[in-house]
Amino acid sequence: MSGRGTRRLEASEFGRYRLFELIGQGGMSEVYKAHVTVMGRDVAIKILAADRGREAGFRERFSREALICARLTEPHIIPIHDTGEIDGRLYLVMPIINGVDVDTSLRRDGPMAPARAVRVVEQIAAALDAAHAGGLVHRDVKPSNALMTDRDFVYLIDFGVAYDGSASDR
Repeated sequence: MSGRGTRRLEASEFGRYRLFELIGQGGMSEVYKAHVTVMGRDVAIKILAADRGREAGFRERFSREALICARLTEPHIIPIHDTGEIDGRLYLVMPIINGVDVDTSLRRDGPMAPARAVRVVEQIAAALDAAHAGGLVHRDVKPSNALMTDRDFVYLIDFGVAYDGSASDR
């Protein structure tokens, strides 16, 4: 994950993670740059709002969809390194991606050249194809949910409202 308006903060502990920078925020979660104390590396950790975990069925859906997403091996889907619950808060752990989301790129640089736009869309399509093959429907594909490195490698992120198409209870 990469920052869209980062904010340094006083380091705080969240289980085995030391949170030290807010790098993203949405209606359902906050994303922090964190240090995994037992592994000695930096990661991005998405922590869901406490009230989301109390919603009927949300905890089970979140866990099922996080595990499905974590099993997907498509290079253009952001890898999930860990998921779980700490102090009643659900979380996902992902790598730090050095780059910007496509929305920021478009606002900053204007429209992409057609060939570059095609390369970006092809990568997002590959991620969606792999997700669909794994039974997961993203449901929130937009420029701000595609992270792009300096070399135009694109990761589809934020499966937070994904639908598990393989689940029988839907």
